[in-house]
Amino acid sequence: MPAQLSLSADASVVLNASGNGTAACGPALPGTSWQPTSIAVSVSTNNSEAQCNVYLGLNAAAGSLLGATSTGSTGDSTDCSQTVWPGQSLIAVWTGGDAGATATMSVFGTKTVPGGG
Repeated sequence: MPAQLSLSADASVVLNASGNGTAACGPALPGTSWQPTSIAVSVSTNNSEAQCNVYLGLNAAAGSLLGATSTGSTGDSTDCSQTVWPGQSLIAVWTGGDAGATATMSVFGTKTVPGGG
């Protein structure tokens, strides 16, 4: 029987000289899926307020937009009701933030893992 466990995952990136960056995370083990309920984004500094878009897919260009915020530095969160399968990622794309600052996406919810039977 599959087991439901608590999901708390993070992905970070150091923003480039233009204040842009991309971070991604998702289930890596076969048979495991994520059921996120909330995705939060923030940046370690906010002299320039970054915008952040969060996508679900193989990459941001081909992904489905799950949420967007104009307060990607000071922090914001979005509800999520999608299932993330191995090979897919939750992808956060920041633009216009502080160069050299660390941007973080945090994912909360449940994950389904194969049983140990």
